[in-house]
Amino acid sequence: MLDLKDRQIIYELDKDARISFSQIAKKIKLSKNSVINRIKNLEKEKIILGYNTLININELGYTTYDIYLKFQDTTPEKESEIIDLLVKNKDVWFVARAEGDVNLALLISTKTPEEFNSIWDKIYFRIKQFVKIVRITILLEYHHFGRKYLLEKKDEKTTVIIGKRGNQEINELDNRLLKLLSENARISLLKLSEKLKINPKAVQYKIEKLKKQNIILGYKINLNFSKIGYEYYKVNIELNDLKIRDEIYSWILSSPNVVYFDKFIGGSDIEFDMEVQSFEVFLNFMNELKSKFKGTIKEYSFLIVQIFYKSNYF
Repeated sequence: MLDLKDRQIIYELDKDARISFSQIAKKIKLSKNSVINRIKNLEKEKIILGYNTLININELGYTTYDIYLKFQDTTPEKESEIIDLLVKNKDVWFVARAEGDVNLALLISTKTPEEFNSIWDKIYFRIKQFVKIVRITILLEYHHFGRKYLLEKKDEKTTVIIGKRGNQEINELDNRLLKLLSENARISLLKLSEKLKINPKAVQYKIEKLKKQNIILGYKINLNFSKIGYEYYKVNIELNDLKIRDEIYSWILSSPNVVYFDKFIGGSDIEFDMEVQSFEVFLNFMNELKSKFKGTIKEYSFLIVQIFYKSNYF
């Protein structure tokens, strides 16, 4: 079980995965060495699976496609083989395993529909016998929220990735920098400097510039929620009355357990993700939602997400 200090460390890393050990130590009133040792242990226990840089690739002219797949006529070995294939594919930047009507969720970003079709066609050709396409949608907005439930906080800011494509250009050096940060958001300025062959001040300047351009949006941890006693639910809601959507949206986001809110072309009227302690807690939340907005919710469905195998925004 996590103690309060571990929760505080995870909370701070989830707000900003590039925060220094010294800054965490000061915030939670521990020594720097204690913070380092605790983080190493959280990584060793696979509670922290990695550190993600939230890169707004849509600002660089990309459109992001969200794909839901259902396994059929498979074995556990074949499913593992398919997951491994997807994780190793450089064009797939997100892979999650779920249970329910959907078993795999993927994200692929391309600059043209033709490019997406080419990439997806090659993947689908290899796995078609073993999967059913549940849906393919276009991501419009992806809202990230801090894990307020860890410390019962209520003042977290929102990070939003907007699906509208921009037209900003970056040079090859910026491209390499983003790739390195996407692989490990906590990589030091010194290591970045060595790999890019420019001085640390120049690296820092480039990072700040990419943030001002709305290309780097923030840094988060890839948290293994099951290891801390939580379950992950992806919820899709269909409404009778779209006029009340914003009111429902505000009510949902008042929960400290909601960690993402998504908008898709071709998706449901409302989609959000939450991490809760049990299925009973989840049902209580949904029943309260239905009672609060009686007569407006036509139906809802949900996926139980098991693990994020890959989460790399570039």
